[in-house]
Amino acid sequence: MANLEQAEVQVRDHMIHCAGCEGRIESALKKLPGVLTVKADHRTQKVQVGLDPAKVSLQAVQDKLAAMGYEAS
Repeated sequence: MANLEQAEVQVRDHMIHCAGCEGRIESALKKLPGVLTVKADHRTQKVQVGLDPAKVSLQAVQDKLAAMGYEAS
């Protein structure tokens, strides 16, 4: 059974603009092996992630966000 670790990434001010941005983030991060849950929120500029640290690191999640144009603050 996977070891679930909860993490939260604060994205720089107003980079997540709308529900469409939330959907793109959630879809892309769910494709990373080891990411079990994702919830992006444009109002708070936060991305909450449930991940298996044996399969994916928080840094890999932050790198994916940055590659998509959403830099962590």
